Amino acid sequence: RVLQLMNLTDSRLAQAGNEKLELAMLSFFEQFRKIYIGDQVQKSSKLYRRLSEVLGLNDETMVLSVFIGKIITNLKYWGRCEPITSKTLQLLNDLSIGYPFGKSSQIFGKRENSVRKLVKLSAVQFMLNNHTSEHFSFLGINNQSNLTDMRCRTTFYTALGRLLMVDLG
Repeated sequence: RVLQLMNLTDSRLAQAGNEKLELAMLSFFEQFRKIYIGDQVQKSSKLYRRLSEVLGLNDETMVLSVFIGKIITNLKYWGRCEPITSKTLQLLNDLSIGYPFGKSSQIFGKRENSVRKLVKLSAVQFMLNNHTSEHFSFLGINNQSNLTDMRCRTTFYTALGRLLMVDLG
């Protein structure tokens, strides 16, 4: 239901949006990421079957595509709203780091494979190729730049840097 609501609210963002609702959706995405995305999740779980039936999201890659689409939408429409921008960038950062697996070096290789799915998404390629204020207003040079703006930029470019480095190993 949250994903269906997200589709509805995102289609109306050009007219108006609700900051509290957006922050709630981002909290949902964060919890969903922690629980249902990663190599440790059984691909035959009931959740993925239900997502396939209701929304046509057949696998983790399609769900990641929805996440990245939401991140891009938020950065485009909410770039001047610091709470939403920060939380959106934290989600991007968490996705670029990988999934929580533990400390084993055997598991470390799985993390790399999971993040590799992200890099292959066209929406991620869009971000990697179009990281300017034209597409993401919070990147604009502002005479009144404050510490929060700089932190947001740092988080954004750190995540993009991680995604660029995936193929380099």
